[in-house]
Amino acid sequence: MTPPKLLDEAALKERELQIINSAVLLIQKNGIENLTMDKVVAQVPFSKGTVYKHFIGKEDLLLAISNLAIKLLSELFSKAFIFQGCTRERMLLVNFSYLIYAILHPALFQTCICAKAPNVLGKSSAERIQEQEQLETKLMGAIFGIFEEAIANKSLVMPEYMDMQQLCFATWSMAYGTISLLSSEVEQCSGRTNLVVERELFNQSNLLFDGLQWQPLTKDKMHCSELKVALEQVFPSEIQQLKEKGRELKF
Repeated sequence: MTPPKLLDEAALKERELQIINSAVLLIQKNGIENLTMDKVVAQVPFSKGTVYKHFIGKEDLLLAISNLAIKLLSELFSKAFIFQGCTRERMLLVNFSYLIYAILHPALFQTCICAKAPNVLGKSSAERIQEQEQLETKLMGAIFGIFEEAIANKSLVMPEYMDMQQLCFATWSMAYGTISLLSSEVEQCSGRTNLVVERELFNQSNLLFDGLQWQPLTKDKMHCSELKVALEQVFPSEIQQLKEKGRELKF
């Protein structure tokens, strides 16, 4: 009898990613609420027992999908962070990288909040939860870093009633809320409403930044034209992927 083949760590990670990607496709097709482990097992060339060796249940799988989402988003945030521009321009890039991510990975965008539900965290492995905490720390590091630079160079003065965590939450919640509320406009700019998601993300970002008196103010600089140039420089491959989906950012 031939003994079972032992997989090395790289092969195990590849198999795990294959299971995750199959689950993401199911979410895209049927919605996150209809995802079940049995449906995932039916989509992969592995036994039910093998799938459960990687994920202790649906919730653990959802958290793994969320972790993959955070990794992809963190890569985009990092590109915006190292861009050679003023701090306010770089934060605009961060917000727009979030939109680009939502358009290119709509199913992953859906999982982020779902993965924060108490029942998901309560039924996930400790290792998966620890991984997410580490990934989120890295993700938020780009936003923290830009705010820290802005305060250091005095283009932004920390409001007396806020701290750094509150500043980061303000910009993240604004971007997430704008994209989520206009989700019908995310993948295709349908023109069914007067609210185009990229235009409103641009408007809401500048409304927040002007309210914080983050220099240079909108009245003093053409943030729109500069952002368009920066997006092409920082995210050329992602912009090309948008065009291939028939989607262009118009703001």
